[in-house]
Amino acid sequence: MEALESLFSSPDKAGVYHLTQEARQAAQAASEAGLVAFRIDIGHAHDKEDFLEHLSEAMKFPDWFGGNWDALADCLKDLSWVDGKGYVVILEKSKHFCDAHRHEFDEAIDVLKDAAAFWRGQGKPFWALIGGAEGWS
Repeated sequence: MEALESLFSSPDKAGVYHLTQEARQAAQAASEAGLVAFRIDIGHAHDKEDFLEHLSEAMKFPDWFGGNWDALADCLKDLSWVDGKGYVVILEKSKHFCDAHRHEFDEAIDVLKDAAAFWRGQGKPFWALIGGAEGWS
C-alpha cells in the first residue's frame, strides 16, 4: 500500500496505471489521501453497453449520461456531483472484458487517459487503476 500512498501524494503523476494491489487496498489508500474512490467490478461486463452501465451505476452518473464513449468522456470531465480533492477510478476484474472486447477496452483506456489529462489541467488529480488486464499501455 506504500506505493499507492506515494502515488496518491504526487498529483503530477495522475493518470492510468495497472493495479498491482487489491482493489480494497487501493480504495483505502485513496480515501486516506482525501480522494474519492470508485470501485467498479467489470468482470461480468459482456459488451460496451454493459461496461458503460457498470461505470454509470458505480459513479452515479447523471440522467443525461448517454451510454456512449462521448458521454463517458463528458461525465468523467464533469464529476460536479462528487465532492473531493481528486478521483480514483478502480476497474476490477477487467481481464475478461479486455480479452473479449479489446477494441472497446482500448477505447475506455483512451477516455480515462483523456480524463486524467483534463483534470491535471484543472489542478485536480484523476487516477484510473486497471486490475486484471494485461497487454495495454
